[in-house]
Amino acid sequence: MLAKKLAFLLVASVAAAPFFGCAAVTGDDDADEHEDEAVGESNDELRSAVSCKEQTATAYQSGRPYTIQVVQIGGKAIAKPTGHAFLRMQAAAQAAGVQLSLTSGFRTMAEQTRLYNCYKSKRCNNGNLAAAPGYSNHQNGLALDLSTSSWLARNASKFGFVRTVSKEAWHYEFHGKDPGGPCTRGATPTGDDDPTETDDTPTTPTEDKLPAAGALTWTSPKQDVRVENGFVVKAHATSPSIVKVVYSQGSFEFGTSTAAATDFALSYQFKYMGDKTLTVKGYDAKGALMAVDHVDFTLLP
Repeated sequence: MLAKKLAFLLVASVAAAPFFGCAAVTGDDDADEHEDEAVGESNDELRSAVSCKEQTATAYQSGRPYTIQVVQIGGKAIAKPTGHAFLRMQAAAQAAGVQLSLTSGFRTMAEQTRLYNCYKSKRCNNGNLAAAPGYSNHQNGLALDLSTSSWLARNASKFGFVRTVSKEAWHYEFHGKDPGGPCTRGATPTGDDDPTETDDTPTTPTEDKLPAAGALTWTSPKQDVRVENGFVVKAHATSPSIVKVVYSQGSFEFGTSTAAATDFALSYQFKYMGDKTLTVKGYDAKGALMAVDHVDFTLLP
């Protein structure tokens, strides 16, 4: 019993501290920062949660500042292209029975400065090695710390992620184009076809090849509203060919409905509050994807 309590306290203390350290690409692994292994969230809803409410952040590359747009995934700030790529990889991992969690994404100058000061003073963050502020790839939107697995090691490259620190199996960086996702909103994704599909997977339209906008629209919640938990989720299909919808946030599917007459009404109690982006996908009787729509809102406690 004592051992179990100690293990629980260790996991809780790590999960409560979202920033462990940082890894900078310098061409010399010995000069990279040291981080403890990432610990993932077990709550599926939180692990893949998305908020597409954009914020402008100051990023740094080799000490030089510039601006990027960040969103929230799994409760962590992340650059949009990197976030969309992560969600695609997370969905593929989930299909393979693997829970892939994001434990650290984009970091501000203040956050990196804190970690660097801990490294210099040895009074916090276990004194872990940290790059000088402005020189970490966690500050330019490329680097993520992920929960590790053999699946991740085998498949990350298929989604544009590369390990850049040999001593840190959890540190990956995204090098590729934005594949599109819930925060794209009408822009044409630039990535290839869904890498989760195999030769045996039925061909279905991708989001950029779907019918014109309006074939499936959110009726509850409305865009940018503030609502209390316990409301009924609804989406209206203007096309009679849509007979089933799937509701999700990120890669987490939280409900399915075939009740077209009631706008596919579904009751769901969310486990955490705040800004959210939900996705609804409509399918025909053969299971082909026919339409997709997204909605942003704020869930009140």
